[in-house]
Amino acid sequence: MEQNMNEQKLIQNVIEQIKEAQLKLGAEKEVIRLYFPMASMNAILGTNYTDEQKMLAALRTNTVFDTTVLGRLKFFIHEGRFEVRVPAEGAEYVAGEIPDPPFLKAIVELFAHHHSLTIEEICACFAQFDKTYHCEKMTPGTDFDYAVYFDDAEYDAYYYCVKMEMGHTIYHRFTKEDYQMLID
Repeated sequence: MEQNMNEQKLIQNVIEQIKEAQLKLGAEKEVIRLYFPMASMNAILGTNYTDEQKMLAALRTNTVFDTTVLGRLKFFIHEGRFEVRVPAEGAEYVAGEIPDPPFLKAIVELFAHHHSLTIEEICACFAQFDKTYHCEKMTPGTDFDYAVYFDDAEYDAYYYCVKMEMGHTIYHRFTKEDYQMLID
């Protein structure tokens, strides 16, 4: 059974992930490979596939992915996850055409220059953009100490899960749907 897909949401997610990587590592004209668990892919696409091969076939035969702003997206299954392969022209497009989101740039720079941040320093970065951000202590066993996010997606729609361990502070960005799966 064919399912309707929110192709544009996947394309936007891929653009946002490439932009984050470029802010962290610099921009190169190179093939980009991004990996998604099936549950994440279903959440992004608004589908409910349970069979990897059926989802893969649907992605590969969807002509929307042949002519995106990133070029032709290719799909594979790699070690139980979906690989989205973006051509080098897609990385070049993101670097040249997609402006750096101000909050994302600020948080990446904060983590790049300070390896053992406190939660107060991280929250101060959020507060520079919107005083009504949320900072929640996470339940033990979730692999993270805090979740920090905005109500207003205008600043940033992701949930930043923070881990403080052995003198280092790291974050991982999750979509709202992936964050919900993480805590459930």
